[in-house]
Amino acid sequence: MKKLLFIGFLLISVKAFAQVKGNASRESAGNVNYDKNVNYNSNYNSPNTKAPVYLPAGTFMDDRTVVLEVNAISNQLASTYTVIFNIKQLGQTAEEADKLFNERYEAFAAAAMLAGIKRDEIYLDMISFVPVYEFEEEKKLFSKKTYNEIPKGFEIQQNVHIKYKDNRVLGKLVSAAAKSEIYDIVKVDYFVENTEEIYHDLRKRAIEFVNKEIIQFEILGVELDAAYRIAAEEERSTSPLDRYSSYKAFTSQSLDGTAKGKVNSADKAVTMYYEKIAYDEFEIIVNPTILEPTVQYMYNLKVKFRLKQPEPTIEVKREKEFVWLTPAGELKTLEIKKEDTPLTKPNNGTTTVIPDK
Repeated sequence: MKKLLFIGFLLISVKAFAQVKGNASRESAGNVNYDKNVNYNSNYNSPNTKAPVYLPAGTFMDDRTVVLEVNAISNQLASTYTVIFNIKQLGQTAEEADKLFNERYEAFAAAAMLAGIKRDEIYLDMISFVPVYEFEEEKKLFSKKTYNEIPKGFEIQQNVHIKYKDNRVLGKLVSAAAKSEIYDIVKVDYFVENTEEIYHDLRKRAIEFVNKEIIQFEILGVELDAAYRIAAEEERSTSPLDRYSSYKAFTSQSLDGTAKGKVNSADKAVTMYYEKIAYDEFEIIVNPTILEPTVQYMYNLKVKFRLKQPEPTIEVKREKEFVWLTPAGELKTLEIKKEDTPLTKPNNGTTTVIPDK
């Protein structure tokens, strides 16, 4: 967690782990291979970067300004989903390929509607319709063989987009697709309708957080100039599609010094799982506990303040000046020493005293 305080304390970050660690580890343990491949499009807490033990207490622009920063995150379940299945069909002729494709698609669409999907929630997206070629050997008696490319048939490929609201429907759609020999799920998109309200809530929480920090500054005896504030904000989101990681978990026996022949390694199964953005860098967390993959919305607020400076002390020194008005009407300054007695009236003249000039 980032805290910007005027006094430079160093906070020690301590993580508590449960007893179950799981195979999705970022480090190797003994001869167990945890091969992790992560696809992240977010700049927040990459799993390959460990959190620092010591966190800086604050960020200061100079001796007169300070910046308060707050990071907020909100986990939101999707209100609508769209799954995409790919259908590829081959045929000796264009008509045959089209006929076989339509039979598979109609059977799949009918099973999807039995699962609660409406007809207008199914969309067919044309990808390609191309001829397929193969090589035919041309036999010759006294020369090298020649291979000619000849038409073999036609391939049609289309994507089926299906919109649904209940995430449990996806299992039924997968079963229906398998019955129509459709085994390729391209992706699943997540949509959240009230995005504007989510960011508005995060902004409101972040402002409240900064105002509380200002009160804490006052307790520390640090006054911020409320008349001077500069704020900057940033918004971003990440979909579950970008938050899946993969790894291989297996153990291998060492054959050093014992294997005399060739060793053939078996293919290792690849496991994928959803990994949310960790909460290490966030002061505000909305809906922290999640069961299914969510869309994560992030909000960053930075506010720059000017520190109140003490007013300078001005020393005012007042001096007295004595002026003599001569009979001729002239003003002449009289130099009087501190130990001298007060001014006396000179002969044949008039004296006027003007104090505090």
